[in-house]
Formats: sequence, structure tokens, C-alpha cells
Amino acid sequence: MKTYYYSDELNDDFAGTNIKQKELPENYRYFSRNPLRKFFEFILYRLIVTPIIFLSQKLIFRVKIKNRRVLKGYKKNGYFLYANHTAAVKDALIPTLVTFPKKAYIIINPDGVSIPVVGKAVELLGGVPIPTSRKGMRGFCGAVSRHAEKNHCVVIYPEAHIWPYYTKIRPFKDVSFRYPVEENKPVFCFTTTYQKRRFSKLPKVTVYIDGPFFPDANLSLKENRKKLRDLVYETMTERSKNSTYEYAHYVKAAPAPESVPCPEVVPLAPNHVQEIPQEEETVPVGIAV
Repeated sequence: MKTYYYSDELNDDFAGTNIKQKELPENYRYFSRNPLRKFFEFILYRLIVTPIIFLSQKLIFRVKIKNRRVLKGYKKNGYFLYANHTAAVKDALIPTLVTFPKKAYIIINPDGVSIPVVGKAVELLGGVPIPTSRKGMRGFCGAVSRHAEKNHCVVIYPEAHIWPYYTKIRPFKDVSFRYPVEENKPVFCFTTTYQKRRFSKLPKVTVYIDGPFFPDANLSLKENRKKLRDLVYETMTERSKNSTYEYAHYVKAAPAPESVPCPEVVPLAPNHVQEIPQEEETVPVGIAV
């Protein structure tokens, strides 16, 4: 069992990817009009990657999805899906199992599209990178809004940073919950839990889906953000109790005397995630761990 020492539950990250991040252009194109690219995207996602995900996650990692019925009435509707962030690769794959046959569009750190060739594949498979500059926010927000308009599923990892095999829910802020409020979309969450397997060193993975949670028309944006955040946090905390075995041990240590605090972070996805640059509260942002 590996031991991790942390001092800041909001900002410490144990992804260990060490990817050299590239700057995203301010006019980064989130949607392509190229029919050839759309065709290749369909082939790659539906006919190649999705079957591989199902076989690997079901047969090798023994992933079980519980309470999927709550999504049954939303196959043709858009929604936001929040989850705990406990692995780099697995957290990029499990949303496909959870939302199938609906495609999952995952908000990711720019690291995810910074690797040559692989970065392009990540885009085709539904990765929506956070801009690296404030000027890029207009395009990003417009992309999230358009995903909502097209009734897509937008996946967010609100804990932002990866803690491998962590069996509790870390505190997270409510900033990303503005998106379902502004887009008037329901919220769901899924919680990944771990159990011991008898004949393997790999854990058994059980995923619990919960929701829907809805914005309240009688509340302000700020009040709705807090309400939805609290509902998701409390639900995931309760579900996390279904983890019955630790594959990693976490110990809280005192912070270094001269350590510089990391920037405030927001939810979101595979690989650790940086903060989404925020506009003023009065400016509508689109939307999406």
C-alpha cells in the first residue's frame, strides 16, 4: 500500500503525469465543421474506443455501475455529471460506461491536449480543455453552452486534483455549479468506490449514480450554486462509505513553512485540473471534476 502525505485537500495533487502544458490559442475551436473529422470521430469513439472501454473496465477492472436507472429518462436531454477524482486513466474512461449510449464530454486540464497525437485523440473522444488565458474564456463558455443546447452530457470532476484510490470525498467549491444553473439543466453525480478482490491486486470498482438534482427558480445564482454543491457533496460522501478497502493511505502533514499557496481551483476531469478563469459574476458563462 502506497502512502501519500498531503497538507492541502483543495490543492495538493498526486497525478504524477508531469506533462509539459502548451498554451491554447485564444480562438481554440471546440467544435469542428469538417465532415471528415466528424466521421473519423464517430469511428474512433463508437466503433473502436467504446468497445475497448467496455471490455477493459468490465473484464479487467471489474467495474460495476449501480443505480443507472436514474439516467433512463434523460437519454435525449442534456445534463451535468459530477464525480470524485481518484485516477487519471480510469476517470477518463468510466464516464463512457455511465452515460452510454450518450457520449460524455469531459472538462479537462489543458495537459490533456498537450501531448502530440494523443492530444488530438483526446479532443475527438470528448475532451473539452479549459483555456490557458482569460481571453480564451469566451470560446470555452460558448462551447459549454452549446453542449447544453445540444443536450449533451458534460462531466465535471469538482475535486479538481487526482488522489489515487482515495476512498473519501474531498471538500470542493461551488464555482462550477453555476453552469447547470445558467443552462437550467439537471445535475447527476457518480461516486467511485473500491473493494478488495480475492485473487487480484487490482481493486474491484463499484460506481454509484445519483440524481437528478435541479436548480431552484426561486433562488439566486449564488444560492443555487451552494444548494447543488451541498446536495452533490452530501450524496457522494454517503456513497463513499461503500468503499471497504484502502489501496492507498493518506496522511495529513503540516505544510512547509514558506510554501506558496496554489491558485484556487475548480472542478473538473482526467488529469488534474486547473482553475477555470472566471469572468465577473454578472457576466453569463456557458458551461464543466
